[in-house]
Amino acid sequence: MANTTVDLLKPDNEKLANDEQSLEASTLDKGALGSDSTSDVEERANKERTREVDALEERIAADEATEEEYRVEEAYEVAIKVLSTADDPELQAVTFRSVFLGLGFSSFGAVLAQIYYFKPQTLLVSTLLLLILSYWFGNGMHMLLPSKGIFRWINPGPFNIKEHVAIIIMSSTAATSAVAIQVISVQELYYNNKMNPGVAIFTLIGSQLIGYGYAGLLQDVLVKPTKCFWPMDIYTANLFQALHYDRQMTSKRVRLFWMVFGLMFVWEIIPQWIFPILTGVSIFCLADNNSAVIRNIFGGASNNEGMGLLSWCFDWNLITSGSLWSPLWLQINQYIGTIFTYILMSAVYYGNLWRAQDFPFMSQAIFDETGAQYNQTALLTDGKFDATKYAELGPAFFSATNALSLITSNLSLGAVVTHVALFHWNDLKPFVLSLNPWNTKQYLIYDAHYEKMKAYKAIPRWWYVLVLLAAYGIAQATNYTGDSGLPWWALTVLLFIGFIFCALYATLAATIGFQEFTTSGNGFFQMITAYMVPGRPVANMYGALYGQHPMQQGIAFLQDLKLGQYVKLAPRVTFCFQMGGTVVGALLNYVMMLSIINANRPALLSIAGTRLWSGQNAQAYNSNAISWGALAPQMFGPHGIYHMVPISLVIGAACPLPFYIAYRLWPKAGFENFNTSIILQYSCVLSVGVNTQVNTSMAFGIFSQWWVRTRYPRWFTKYNYIVAAALDGGTQVIVFILNFAIFGAAGNAHAFPQWWGNDENLSADRCLAPVS
Repeated sequence: MANTTVDLLKPDNEKLANDEQSLEASTLDKGALGSDSTSDVEERANKERTREVDALEERIAADEATEEEYRVEEAYEVAIKVLSTADDPELQAVTFRSVFLGLGFSSFGAVLAQIYYFKPQTLLVSTLLLLILSYWFGNGMHMLLPSKGIFRWINPGPFNIKEHVAIIIMSSTAATSAVAIQVISVQELYYNNKMNPGVAIFTLIGSQLIGYGYAGLLQDVLVKPTKCFWPMDIYTANLFQALHYDRQMTSKRVRLFWMVFGLMFVWEIIPQWIFPILTGVSIFCLADNNSAVIRNIFGGASNNEGMGLLSWCFDWNLITSGSLWSPLWLQINQYIGTIFTYILMSAVYYGNLWRAQDFPFMSQAIFDETGAQYNQTALLTDGKFDATKYAELGPAFFSATNALSLITSNLSLGAVVTHVALFHWNDLKPFVLSLNPWNTKQYLIYDAHYEKMKAYKAIPRWWYVLVLLAAYGIAQATNYTGDSGLPWWALTVLLFIGFIFCALYATLAATIGFQEFTTSGNGFFQMITAYMVPGRPVANMYGALYGQHPMQQGIAFLQDLKLGQYVKLAPRVTFCFQMGGTVVGALLNYVMMLSIINANRPALLSIAGTRLWSGQNAQAYNSNAISWGALAPQMFGPHGIYHMVPISLVIGAACPLPFYIAYRLWPKAGFENFNTSIILQYSCVLSVGVNTQVNTSMAFGIFSQWWVRTRYPRWFTKYNYIVAAALDGGTQVIVFILNFAIFGAAGNAHAFPQWWGNDENLSADRCLAPVS
């Protein structure tokens, strides 16, 4: 029986891997069916395949599978071999517990995210933190609440996986500081534009709902097929299934999870607080902490310090589990790009390109000719570019590595269009065909998880079309009443372009796990808004908002829909809980923003802020809007010093062509695995932040996704993803506690006594401290 299963699955694996004509799907002419016989044959075949998958999963769960059955050859196979397709349609997802905890954790996450936005240390509210807290609370409610008689409706039985996932989908949606908040807060702080509360809240809601409309149109091709396995969902879904399907504490997976979770919970206190040098151990920094060259090349443990070449990091908060769950070829492309980073960043700085050595090696600020920070607000008169003031202030400059990152981001953006068009056209083709009202093709999909989802009512496409139209109307209305300065036609163009890039980037996120699209997208939409509406920083902020944010939301919703498919959460429940989280998050984001600004305006407007409050994020957002909205022609125009930034879009579009030609000439040589969009995005990835984690992450990635996957397939299939979740979970819970208890998020900071491993006069890795 085992060999039968392998043989039956193998043709489909080969089809997915080697034939880009399919997503394990076919298109049939409706008129050619003639009768129900063809569809009956297809249905019987699907049921047989599902039975074979169920049998394989039973053998894997019972440790009776063969070595070959455990082995993961193609990346998407983890969706079947790591995750279970099991489902109990009788489990309730919408219960008092799921609604109560969903609203509670949505409120908690939204308030916390907005507080973090105005803190000196910017943090994100982790999904794994919410997952673990909601698991404890859900089981606590089951144990403590009455469950007999009339009380059964508030405690219908054990806390189940569908309730848990519904809670996380709602709360993780709310637990962000929405991009629209940045636009609203910048206007409130720097332009004295107090937006009407109703307009502000609908701006928040409308900008996010547009993305849900995008997702609904794309779900047939980017959620349902096996090839679109959304790697980031695998380890989350695996944790859900381990916590709810395995017998607690008698299960090896659950015991392993809590053991690793506990070890990381304790360990992270050491690099985070006691022994910060463990965030980046560099023998070069230890040997010489007086050299700026050593710092720039080998340092990297402090913010904007250096590239961290050959450093080793022992802080999992920086390493993260991406190296354990990201497909090997994604990581290989990232590593190639990182090698280019070391070469290119060194070349532009030490070659003094764009007057590089007149400015810091790494900085996101804008400078004048003297190397001092540019007085951007002095450029504006009534919120618009003033040529007379510009003549007085003189030209503006970026640090060379920051300018390089703009170029590589645009190269990547251009490459993603060509790469997806050449290598993934057949993945998106069914969606394009579905837009034709005269199309007679029926899109058929087989996926073992999707087969189980047929027990639930699908979401009609008209729901999403209605959401998209309503959100478009809200966006146009709030754009006009909010006095954004962005014309209606420009908003429409930006939304259209945003939808195209949502489809392109979602394809890469679904098939290979590429998530680094925020930087490219934001800069691109600022750039094209600057061409459409020059000299208006506020309009530029709105352009970036409506171009980038719906794209991000659409991709996030597609990912949530796939998570729902993996755990068999009804699509309509996913839809409603996602909408609920959006509304709760928008309301609380706005209320908290107003409260913080009204109480702390002087601190937020000051450059340094205070130990409790900082306007650094709003200041940076405003700076970007001014640099693009006011200075774009001078900096990026044909005669500007950074004219290569827009030109790089066209160059990037040509970069995938050599690999595609080589792939067509030698189809079995593996050229289709090289993704120039990813390589180029990572070709200046170290131009900001802390960078010591690169080598450690590479080592973990090769060890997990190559050595363990190929040499120990059983261990990889059963435990790799649960260990990844445990490492992140323990780290994120203790980091959350440390931020409030020690690092000053709740008031007073408590620094660990200074010693050799915690020297505040040097960088964390004991290199020369970076230029402040």
